[in-house]
Amino acid sequence: MARLGDFFPEDDKFDHLTAQLTPGRVVRLFCNFTNPPKDKFVALLCPGMDFLVFVINSRIHPFISARPKLLACQVRLKAADYSFLKHDSYLDCSQVIALADVQVREQLSNDMSRIGDRLTTVTREQIICAVQNAPTISPKHKHMIETALSSID
Repeated sequence: MARLGDFFPEDDKFDHLTAQLTPGRVVRLFCNFTNPPKDKFVALLCPGMDFLVFVINSRIHPFISARPKLLACQVRLKAADYSFLKHDSYLDCSQVIALADVQVREQLSNDMSRIGDRLTTVTREQIICAVQNAPTISPKHKHMIETALSSID
C-alpha cells in the first residue's frame, strides 16, 4: 500500500527529512551492529558525516545490571511519555554508536513513518547527566553530546 509521503517530490522529502534529523529525535532503523541484526529505536545525538546515536532497549542487559557505573548510564523512557513505545524502555548512554549519514537518510526517506518523537527536556537532562558520568564515553563525545542536546529549544 502506498504511503502519502511516497507522492511528495524528492526535494520536498529531503527537506522534510533534514528538518527532522535533529539532536534528540528518536528514529527506528535497521541496525547491522546488533546480534542478530534488527530494527531498533535509536536516539539521534549529533548529526554530521556520521550520526552519533544511543540505542533504546526494552530491558537492561544482565552484564550492565551487574556493573553499577554502566547501570547509571541507563536512562528510563516511560511509555506514557513517548507514543512509539509500547512499554517502558531504557536508553543505553554507555555506548555511542556512529551510523553513516547516508544509511540513516536512506532508511528514513524510504519510510518516513520511522521518524518518531523528540526526547523530552527531562529525558535530555537525564542523558546529559548520564553521559557526564559515563566511564565508557570519550571526553570529545561527551562534549559533543552535551552541546547538541543542550542547544535544543
